[in-house]
Amino acid sequence: MTAPVPPCEPLEWDSAFFGRRIARAATAELTTESWRAVRGWCADHRTECLYFLAVADDRATTGLLESVGFHLVDVRVTLDREVTAADGNRPRQGTRAATPADVPALRRIAGAAHRNTRFYADGHFDRERCDELYRIWIEKSCLDQRNHVLVVERHGEPVGYLTLQVEDGTATIGLVGVSPPWRQRGVGRELLSEGLAWLATRSVAHVSVVTQGSSVAAQRLYQGLGFRTANVALWYHRWFS
Repeated sequence: MTAPVPPCEPLEWDSAFFGRRIARAATAELTTESWRAVRGWCADHRTECLYFLAVADDRATTGLLESVGFHLVDVRVTLDREVTAADGNRPRQGTRAATPADVPALRRIAGAAHRNTRFYADGHFDRERCDELYRIWIEKSCLDQRNHVLVVERHGEPVGYLTLQVEDGTATIGLVGVSPPWRQRGVGRELLSEGLAWLATRSVAHVSVVTQGSSVAAQRLYQGLGFRTANVALWYHRWFS
């Protein structure tokens, strides 16, 4: 007999990093019955925080989540587009691949570049730990050969980065970060244009990226380069202590 699928999964990395027992619901839909199973699992595993990613237009689920103590912390917008041969002909502007020597500068950027994400919106997480999360993320991206990291320099110093991961002809943009003094000055567009050119030369057919619903500037940047909204979902967090 097949064992029943647990209603939640423990998140070991998140738990160790934040020092709190954290898990994620294994479903995108919630009913009164499934909430009992979720709540029981969390009690048995002494869960302190539960993440739940809900479909944006599932009003039954979102209404129930809010009625049992979940709080909306982020609107998750996924955008995507096809990669074409024309992307490979985009003008090259001096963007280059990151090296291990860039890590200290990229860590400094990462500590201030992602403060509109759900971890900052949830006041239970220490802000310095949230900063460190993104510092670690960009450092690991630079050192992991499965990732391609692009850097834009100004006056010999990195001011922005973009990470790409390719699998089976499909690419995912992981992080896009720009140093605060250089925002709204074309750095993000330069990174994305170079990223699309790099993908085109490697026969990648499709690319997607996730951003926050509150980040209108980021959505406009992606849309200006041909990305279209593919999915909207809602991140909820529920604290038990």
